[in-house]
Amino acid sequence: MSDRVERIISLIFTTRRMLHEQKQSQKSKNCSSLHLITLGIVQNKSPLMKELADYLGITPPSATSLINKLVKDEFVYRQADKIDRRIVRIVISKKGQLFLETHKKMMAEKMRSNLSRLSTSEQQELEKILKKISAED
Repeated sequence: MSDRVERIISLIFTTRRMLHEQKQSQKSKNCSSLHLITLGIVQNKSPLMKELADYLGITPPSATSLINKLVKDEFVYRQADKIDRRIVRIVISKKGQLFLETHKKMMAEKMRSNLSRLSTSEQQELEKILKKISAED
């Protein structure tokens, strides 16, 4: 692998770490990054516990512990299927939606601040590069 690619990989990890640290400094002391990621998943999918565990790459007991905390904080609730009550979906509450949206706005503002360091042409080039990298083959 070329030295340039190694430098790019290092810069990507450094940028990710910086964004993570900024997120950590802005988040609620009661809500970890994993909780925020979980809220986002629940908001988009209303998953079953097994689906959530698989998506996060954790064991079902770990997912249960994670969801128990979010239920206790009233960010999510468990909703039994109307036809088959053995099927239980995790659903985001109004409080959870508000918390997640507030957090997203704070992070977006911080990212705007970070990206404002780039010139317009650098921002356009970054957008072009990120689109290329994220495109599925």
